[in-house]
Amino acid sequence: MKPEQLVEAMKPDVERFVSDNRIVELARSGQIGPEHFRRILLAEYQCQEAELSTYALLVARHRHETPATMFSFIQHTIATARGLLREAAPSVDVPGPDIPPVPVDQGLFRVVRDLTWMGTQAGPAEAALYLHTDLSTWCTLFSRIIEASRELPDVPVPVLTYMESWGDRPPPEVAEGTLEVLEYGLAQGEEPARVLHTARQLGTLLDPYWSYVAGG
Repeated sequence: MKPEQLVEAMKPDVERFVSDNRIVELARSGQIGPEHFRRILLAEYQCQEAELSTYALLVARHRHETPATMFSFIQHTIATARGLLREAAPSVDVPGPDIPPVPVDQGLFRVVRDLTWMGTQAGPAEAALYLHTDLSTWCTLFSRIIEASRELPDVPVPVLTYMESWGDRPPPEVAEGTLEVLEYGLAQGEEPARVLHTARQLGTLLDPYWSYVAGG
């Protein structure tokens, strides 16, 4: 399979991942509240604890400029986004300097634990398609939540600002970089079947993450 075919093959999975999301439904029915946004903030911050290490490991393991450029870009993007999370924390009654880095919720803890696998085990193409799928899913979900809840009362605007910072689709550096890293990884002998299989494992992280945000 060619890089474009791998990305195209994941589109039905992304649509499945974003359909029937409980938080989107709550926002559209006007039932989303500050506690949901507090949980989004905590879940994002705690997952990013793992992701920062994961992408640093990917850069260290795959030092060719093609994968290293994209993985270092997303690491920088995550690090920058954490500043917005700290700024948003007081709006949901979380002291900014004291955001807990480790989840108490066991489902979310497993999500954070599983995120570290990518850094130690994944090939560059494998990690790139997973990242593209992850961002495609999260950008879509965040955009739908923002659109449905922006005019609702008691919505913490700083958290919406953080969510909005991700845009409604992966940025060009990721969209184009993914194709380049896929081409590089496939040329190095990575198997398309494994690349696709790993990207589809994102689904196993979605349920515990959004179940936590919804309140269990």
